[in-house]
Amino acid sequence: MRNKTNLDERQLWQRGNVFKHAFVFLIVALALEALCKSFGITWAQGPWEAILLIWGSVALCWWEFIFRDIYPMGRSQKGFFFAMGLCGVCIVVMELASLAAGRGPLLEEGALTSAGAITLIGCLMASILGAHLGKTAWDKGHPPEDEE
Repeated sequence: MRNKTNLDERQLWQRGNVFKHAFVFLIVALALEALCKSFGITWAQGPWEAILLIWGSVALCWWEFIFRDIYPMGRSQKGFFFAMGLCGVCIVVMELASLAAGRGPLLEEGALTSAGAITLIGCLMASILGAHLGKTAWDKGHPPEDEE
């Protein structure tokens, strides 16, 4: 795999912390899901519980990368944010259109259906673009101060 960036030790340390935070989030989320299962609570139908936990962890990673200005993919990362966000928006629009056409509910008996889970995944994907655009707008309004 070709190295697209030259990360110094500080950047590598920050990147490792991002992955550590996502891993801890995933472990805690899996423990909470197991606790829900032990009490007979199903919050998403089928395999969507596990898939949503993984997507939540992935979104957490990207949000932290964005807010900490870590760019492990180099210049192509901004294009990735736009692609991810636009795919998420398309997913949400398609799922809401199918909901309007009467395909099925987002929730059934208090649990997310596959349509609801896919819509939530689309929202997570779109939130990555939203975080990037929000951070970009924030940075333009608040230029960095000199560290002298």
